[in-house]
Amino acid sequence: MNVSDVWDWPFFWSMFRNFVASAAPFLMIPAAVLVVGMLMNAIVSAVSKGKG
Repeated sequence: MNVSDVWDWPFFWSMFRNFVASAAPFLMIPAAVLVVGMLMNAIVSAVSKGKG
């Protein structure tokens, strides 16, 4: 069975790329906030260990 005749893969890939391109900026904002929070937590814990 040849599934390339059943599914229009270029159409699916173009829709997937379009969805990723439109959703990526909104997903990057919480990811950036999470990374900055983890970095600040690591810095604060390192400074508090150094003083203590």
